[in-house]
Amino acid sequence: MAAAQPPSPWGDLPADLLGLVLLRLPSLPDRVRLRAVCRSWRGGAARGRHPRLPPPLPWLALRDGGLVDLDGEPIRCPTPIPRHGVVGHLAVDNLAFLIHRDGGCSLLNPLSSSASAATAAITPLPWLNLAAVDGAIGQPGVFIGIGAYVNVYSKSVLSSPLDSSPDPLVAVVTSGGRHVAVAPCKRRGVVTIVSGLMAPQIPGLNPTRFSDIAFLGGNLYTLTNAEGLLVLDLGSNGVDDPPNASHRRCIADDPNQHEYYINGSTKNKSLVLRYLVGSNGRLLMVRRWMNCWQQYYAGDMDKTRGFEVFAAVISDGNGQWVKVDSLGDQAIFLSSECSKSVTASQCADGIQQDCIYFMHRIYDNPTKECHGPCVDPLGDSGVYNMRDGTINLLRPRAVMSELRWKRQYLTWFFPSDE
Repeated sequence: MAAAQPPSPWGDLPADLLGLVLLRLPSLPDRVRLRAVCRSWRGGAARGRHPRLPPPLPWLALRDGGLVDLDGEPIRCPTPIPRHGVVGHLAVDNLAFLIHRDGGCSLLNPLSSSASAATAAITPLPWLNLAAVDGAIGQPGVFIGIGAYVNVYSKSVLSSPLDSSPDPLVAVVTSGGRHVAVAPCKRRGVVTIVSGLMAPQIPGLNPTRFSDIAFLGGNLYTLTNAEGLLVLDLGSNGVDDPPNASHRRCIADDPNQHEYYINGSTKNKSLVLRYLVGSNGRLLMVRRWMNCWQQYYAGDMDKTRGFEVFAAVISDGNGQWVKVDSLGDQAIFLSSECSKSVTASQCADGIQQDCIYFMHRIYDNPTKECHGPCVDPLGDSGVYNMRDGTINLLRPRAVMSELRWKRQYLTWFFPSDE
């Protein structure tokens, strides 16, 4: 009898078959586990032989720096956010923007698994010190303990992925939305400070604040609380000179736009939140309508009832917002700290097109909701369908119940499978 043929080694599995298996794994941890089976499946050559994979499903970032997937399962981070010397952090796509005790800043890749992960995962931002920025604009932060610097920073964005360009820019909204600081990530450069006070002020309205910021097409756009849109042209050198540069107005503030609207008969308030999102080459403003009962603290009893989406038609001073009824093949992941538009058909299974995936509006806000068992991290989250205006659960009920045990607010985190 002929001798039995030995089984083929796993490494001989054709790359196209491996690619088909990976295409059916929307979760990044599942892709990592599959590649761990065989060394040849993990190499760059193997990645180049199978089709380009769709972006993995997003994760949820916890206030304590932990990460969980959409099923509520914790993600083991090779490089967790350090406890010593860090007073706060913001999620930035697939990174964490760290604020240190002395006002210094850095970017952390919590998924870095290099031999020297603790060093390689952290990118210092030596030219961006928030203590110096706030001192320059006359809005000093609060020092807690010995040399611990604290102020209100609501969002940070990058002009491009950290490893995709020689020196991307980082922008941070500071001082309760009244200023934006922009600086190079690596090279020495000017820290540009953009003040809301430089924008045209409307009589009878509160001083201009920035509701959101976004990079698009090499420019930094800022959205005001009255739906004005301003652009900072970063130029060929990355940042403008002098450092206290003003914006160029694209869309004028609208005096009829407010943050709160009060119903005269019921005395209940409607709260409107506004977001900026770059989507398939367009700059979108998302207007979020919420019920906000007057007798509760900010964040308590919030209930989102709908969204409106507008596209910017940009012109110096004469631009306008145009209503958008459909996102087409796009899906928007929305939160106060980290938002992103993705092409649903190119994403892993489970992402619905023409939908807005939204989080509870608070991620780090000192209200009573943050200090007791009433904390519900998914209290006001869901999936809004642009076609019929319905709102469904963000995740299945079993997963929602599991996440509520975390007792921490959540925001989006977008892992990379590069």
